[in-house]
Amino acid sequence: MNRQYSFKRTEETEIDLADLMKKCCSKWKQIVVCALAAAAVLGGLGWLKSRNVTDVQISGAETDVELTQEEDRGVADAVRLEKEIRALEEYLENSRLMQLDPYHKHRMMMLYSVCDVKRQDLAAVTESYLNFITNGGAAGVLAESSGRWQTGRSYLAEMITAYQKTYSTPYQITADALADKEMLAESIFYVEITGTDEKEAEAMAADIQKVLKEYSDRVKKTAGSHRLRLLSSTAGTAVDFGLQTQQHDKRTQLSANRINLKAAVDAFSEEQKTVYQNTLPKESTGSKGEDVSDSVEDQSDEMLSGGSYKSVLKYALIGIFAGVFLYAGIFTCMYIFSDTVKNTEELKRIYTFPVYGQIQTRSRGMSERKESYGNTEDQILNRIRIACKKQGIEKLCAVSDSQLTVTERECLNKIAARLASCGIDLSVTENVSTDTDAWDGLVETGNFLLICKIGTATYHGIDDALNFYLENGMTAAGAVVFC
Repeated sequence: MNRQYSFKRTEETEIDLADLMKKCCSKWKQIVVCALAAAAVLGGLGWLKSRNVTDVQISGAETDVELTQEEDRGVADAVRLEKEIRALEEYLENSRLMQLDPYHKHRMMMLYSVCDVKRQDLAAVTESYLNFITNGGAAGVLAESSGRWQTGRSYLAEMITAYQKTYSTPYQITADALADKEMLAESIFYVEITGTDEKEAEAMAADIQKVLKEYSDRVKKTAGSHRLRLLSSTAGTAVDFGLQTQQHDKRTQLSANRINLKAAVDAFSEEQKTVYQNTLPKESTGSKGEDVSDSVEDQSDEMLSGGSYKSVLKYALIGIFAGVFLYAGIFTCMYIFSDTVKNTEELKRIYTFPVYGQIQTRSRGMSERKESYGNTEDQILNRIRIACKKQGIEKLCAVSDSQLTVTERECLNKIAARLASCGIDLSVTENVSTDTDAWDGLVETGNFLLICKIGTATYHGIDDALNFYLENGMTAAGAVVFC
């Protein structure tokens, strides 16, 4: 207990969080106004920021930036690397071969024989077939003749290969010996078909067989008479470490190119970045005959429409939350550091004299007009009457340090009239700190009823008044709170 003032229990003021939240929420109109103001300010800043970014991009695109030879070479290298990355990304995305599982490669092996051909025509006939298959001719015919293989010609050609085996020396000697005789020669070659699964490999092999049969007539006319026979075909699944290495190398190359491009662009000066950004649209749309200025204009329109709207909306939302927190923070600081009386319970915790209750004089809604214990005139009146009767008080002066409103004055007059019928004389004195003429009457009465107004009365003022009253022999009968 604090002993500096005998009428005080403690000097410490506890923060009533419930009362703080209630009063803060009651200021919802001010909170809305503050939030809208902050949203308008930050939204305007967001719009200006997006507009400045657009102006910088447009000016950078339309202004000729002068670079040194070394800087210009660095930009050109970055553009070439960018094009290479895009091409490699497109290849990895569309290539059927790059999407296969190299550990479960489905393939179809077909063994063909070129027979009944003169020895001097054998090489030309055989190489005609190998060239047609290996260099994409068969894939092109297959893509045009069948609706099932509508993928790119170059990607389809990767799935079809042809080759001959290299024979050992004894076989070559025997073949050369037979070549001296007037006999027809024969050669064999393999065709390998790769599919995403076994069914696709078999279907593609069947279509390739038809394509080679039709192509055979052309070879007979250009390379020499012969006969093409399919000796055997075998379906199976194999592990292709060469394909695994190829896939790994391509992905590693793409990753390294991306890292190198990022490092190069990060090292650019602002002028180089401007030229680099403006060169990319030219490289990508130059084949279509589009002008750079049109591209820049489209970018600026997009920024002014979608980009600006998003920026304004983002900043406006930030402004709303910032406005709410700003007002709540300011209100909390004012509540904590304010010396005014905040609620009746706080008054009861700090002072030793009885607080008879709180009288609602301001209309704040139907919910606050409900009567509860200690919050009505009748209850306060009877509590004062019982306290005066118990202490033998016949004269009582209600003192207020500020000017009372008409409603507050009428309320005290009603209480005084009803106490008079009980033999208790209640007088009302306003502005007691400045009305020195009323001090003599107050000292003569000897008992006072303190009138406190929530949000107006200060603890410092109450302490000074109580100290003055008690020094002059007056007794505090209690307090009534107006809010």
